[in-house]
Amino acid sequence: MPLTSPLPTTTAKWRLAIWSLAALVMLVPVIAQLTVTGMNWDAFDFGVFAAMLLAGCAGFEVVLRLGAANAAYRVAACLAIGGAFLMVMANLAVGIIGNEGNPVNLLFFALLVMGAFGALAVRFEAAGMARVMTMLAAAQALLGLGLAVTGIGFTPVFTLFYVLLWLGAGKLFRQSAA
Repeated sequence: MPLTSPLPTTTAKWRLAIWSLAALVMLVPVIAQLTVTGMNWDAFDFGVFAAMLLAGCAGFEVVLRLGAANAAYRVAACLAIGGAFLMVMANLAVGIIGNEGNPVNLLFFALLVMGAFGALAVRFEAAGMARVMTMLAAAQALLGLGLAVTGIGFTPVFTLFYVLLWLGAGKLFRQSAA
């Protein structure tokens, strides 16, 4: 039996990077709680944040277990999962339209649920995921436009950011499928 272990595989490196990043991100609110006077998180807030990180990492574990060896697929998955994480975090923390209690914000959760069901429907295959991301970008644009036209909310930067993020992930999924 050799005294040294073999070099980590690409999958192991990705796994280590994702879980290490999650641990570091979890430290941010802990440090803020200790140093920032306006930070008033309780155990429930930390639990929700930890659950969100766990869900994001679990999503990426699915990607790794599906055997997505293609770097473009993995980066696309990082964009999609990371984008969803940020949207949920913003929505829960301060709300996207008004405050976090505004029921209109549920539309953004519905958008993410639609994307998740789309991903399941295409069985996470790269070409199908490219179509799901394009559909998600279109839905995001329509939601932003609908909110602006009805006067409910005007979120051009937020909408543009997510449209570009979903399209970027879609392009990488398309590249992975080729």
